[in-house]
Amino acid sequence: MSTSPDTLGARPGLSNVVDIVVSPPTAFDRLRVVPTWGWAFLIATLLGVIGSLIVAPAIGHAMETSLPAQLAANAQIAKLPPDQQASMIAMQLKFAKIIGQVYFIFVPIGILVVGLVQGLIMLIANAAARGDGSFKKLFALSVTISVVGIGLNSIVLAVIVMVRGANSFETTTAITSSLPSLALLAPGAHGALAGFLGAMNVFNLWATGLLALGMARVARIPGGAAWGTAIVMLLVAASFAAFGAARNG
Repeated sequence: MSTSPDTLGARPGLSNVVDIVVSPPTAFDRLRVVPTWGWAFLIATLLGVIGSLIVAPAIGHAMETSLPAQLAANAQIAKLPPDQQASMIAMQLKFAKIIGQVYFIFVPIGILVVGLVQGLIMLIANAAARGDGSFKKLFALSVTISVVGIGLNSIVLAVIVMVRGANSFETTTAITSSLPSLALLAPGAHGALAGFLGAMNVFNLWATGLLALGMARVARIPGGAAWGTAIVMLLVAASFAAFGAARNG
């Protein structure tokens, strides 16, 4: 597809929201000419917020089920007198549940922070591989892909939670691992391994592929460098998920 300013349409950003799912090359060609991201940010935020609100009861139940035992095993809490232990556990559980209930507030912040970090990483790859991209284009690419990586991810997870029921999840890792992922290859995994494999879900893998193809098309970064950069970003994200799962169970 040859995209010129005259063929972009009145709202190229809105078109990108659809095309990043059904026709990624079209969205990439459009982003190369006009790196707009406002509509993608809005739609990804809306889907992410809706998903977070639906999943919140499951997170609350998981915390009530698993967090007290985890806190009781904490060395700092374990050395307190029994009455103080109970008070400390109750206070931290209440705080954690509040965070879970208002997590939706952090969705737009997360999209922008991820866009910033990914944009900078891709800009480094662009310089190293002698692409012709700019931070503006790469940031717009990241935010547009968040429609898949965050928006659709959140909505499908919400549907799974609704079908299974919020009370069927005993840990927060069990919630995030309920999406089809590499965790299906190791059903007995728990802790860090479960978190790492769970992060390799269909939407994160889809978004990784879009990032690699997008870097090649939007910034003319050679394929090997583009794929290598996208995979490294996925592995780093999965490592953070593993760390969180090891702490939260």
